[in-house]
Amino acid sequence: MSHIILRMPPAFDIFNDCETLASALAIRVAACAAEAISARRRFALAIPGGSVVSLLAHGLAAPVAAANWHVFWTDERRVPLSDPQSNFRLAEMELLPKLAGARVHPLRGSAAEYEKELAPFLPLDLVLLGVGEDGHVASLFSGNPALRETQRLVADVHGAPKPPPDRATLTLPVLNSARQTFVVAAGAGKAAVVGRLFSAPGDLPAQRLSGSPRWWLDRAAAAYLKESP
Repeated sequence: MSHIILRMPPAFDIFNDCETLASALAIRVAACAAEAISARRRFALAIPGGSVVSLLAHGLAAPVAAANWHVFWTDERRVPLSDPQSNFRLAEMELLPKLAGARVHPLRGSAAEYEKELAPFLPLDLVLLGVGEDGHVASLFSGNPALRETQRLVADVHGAPKPPPDRATLTLPVLNSARQTFVVAAGAGKAAVVGRLFSAPGDLPAQRLSGSPRWWLDRAAAAYLKESP
C-alpha cells in the first residue's frame, strides 16, 4: 500500500538562498525552544547529521542559553563518536558549542539502551530532518526493515545503501509523534528528490512522514515544485 504524501499546498517555507534559510531556521528553532520551556520547562530536540546541522549552526549568530535543552539524535553511524563519520562528531564541532549548557544525549550503546534514555522525553518537541537524494530520512532507507518498525523507538540498521552500512535510527513512530517536524533541504542537489516527493504518490521514506511536517527549502531545492491547481 502506498503512503500518499501531503497534497499541495503543504507546509512550505521557501527562501531565496541557503543563508536566509539558515538564519530563519535558527530563529524558529529558538522560538520552539522558548515555547516548550514555557509549557513544559524543557525542550527536547532531535537533530540529524549532515547539512542540516551545519545550516542550523551557521544560522545561530551567537551562542544561545540552552540549559533546558535536551539534544537527541535522529540517527547515528555505528562508528566511534570521535570518528569523522559520526553525526555526533559533526554536531560537537559545529553546533553544540553554540548551545550553551545543553544536555546532550548521543546515540551510543544498544538501541534498547537509547530507547530507555529517550522514552521519558516523548513526544519530542521538535525533530529536524534532512532528506537524502534517495528520499531517506534519518537512517530509514527504502527496503530496510527499520522502515517497517511499528513497535520499537530505536532500530538498528544493517546494510544501509550509504556507508557506513551499520547504523541506528529513531523509527517512524517516534518521528511521527513529534510535536513539530521540520524537513530541511537546500541546494540544487536536492531539487530532484523534492520534486519527486511532491509530484506523485509514492512509498519513499520521506513520504511516510505523517502529521504536518514543515518543509524548509531554498529556491534551488524547490526548483521542480509545481503549484497546485
